[in-house]
Amino acid sequence: MNSNNNGCHQSGCTCQRCNNGKFNCTGVRPFRAIDASCIPEPPKEETVAYGSFYNPTEDNVVVTPITPPNLGQKVIFTTPGPSLNVDPAPFPNNTTDLQVATSGIYEISMDISVSLNASSNLTPIRGVRFGLYINDSNLAIGSIFESTLGISASTGDQFVTSNMLNTVGRTIQLRLNKDDRLSIRVLRETGNDTSFILYRFPSLVVNKIAN
Repeated sequence: MNSNNNGCHQSGCTCQRCNNGKFNCTGVRPFRAIDASCIPEPPKEETVAYGSFYNPTEDNVVVTPITPPNLGQKVIFTTPGPSLNVDPAPFPNNTTDLQVATSGIYEISMDISVSLNASSNLTPIRGVRFGLYINDSNLAIGSIFESTLGISASTGDQFVTSNMLNTVGRTIQLRLNKDDRLSIRVLRETGNDTSFILYRFPSLVVNKIAN
């Protein structure tokens, strides 16, 4: 028999002191209740979630002018990547939005190749700005990224033509709720002819990193 000052007098009985001063004894007969406050909670299971959206085609998409307070156009995707609990949203957002099936902290990466063209003998500035929207209404903090091209020339100088093609993007972390939808939208465009602002090869990658 095991005899100690914890009041445990049975063979195979062990006790540990709880924070509340009581004892949690194991190996005892059913007539002795175990102090439930001393039993550790089982670890919470992490829910895995990831997904991605791409548009690998060579086709350029023209950025159309924005008329405030209307929001700019959504970036279009064609090809989902590997996914688990993150998938393209139902129609009509199935080519623009990724939807998460579980709440948690997510890391989100966005990239877009932008082509900016300008030609003038004055001082044009051409540019485009993107951002991540949640459910078409909330602009995610820290998600804005942009590309800008400026030409500076005096009247009478030689006619200047310039083109810039670069890839811009951003990676952020934020908390999402179950069924939240994510989309990249044009926030602003500059230039008196937006047909010279194009984008292609967009990507949107979503990974859950914590519950």
